[in-house]
Amino acid sequence: MITMKKNILILCCGYPYATDSGFGYHVFKALEKMQLPENVEVMEVGYSACMVPHVIEGMDKLIIVDTFYIQGEPGTILRLKPEEVPLKTLSGKTDTSKLHLMDELNMIKLTGKYPDTIFIGVIPKDSETEGERLTPEVERKIPVVVEMLKNEVKP
Repeated sequence: MITMKKNILILCCGYPYATDSGFGYHVFKALEKMQLPENVEVMEVGYSACMVPHVIEGMDKLIIVDTFYIQGEPGTILRLKPEEVPLKTLSGKTDTSKLHLMDELNMIKLTGKYPDTIFIGVIPKDSETEGERLTPEVERKIPVVVEMLKNEVKP
């Protein structure tokens, strides 16, 4: 029996100078130092995940690492299906980067080349301050999320 490895893409979202909103960027930097299986590709996309549908299309699995601007304890890790992803922030504003990404994912569904998709991320403590450092509550979650990702990509 021949088994084929799944093609897996991990998209890490976040701007490195946006304090906790840069969580995905910092996860990317941690993953970059690791040896991942051959069939796993990792991309750092800033806030522009919606700009890479040609890369997403046809993957077997898509894992998006991001922050979720919802009520809850800062640093709380969430694993969500696409239909569970909040598109509004606590202040009621639309999270435009997620809205655009979800639009692209819905367009890919129409092609029939839609990957099994999950979102993994944290609730930020500070998403207003400009800075390269994460708050301690969020920074502590990087190794936990990296372990989750390693489990997600196991053959």
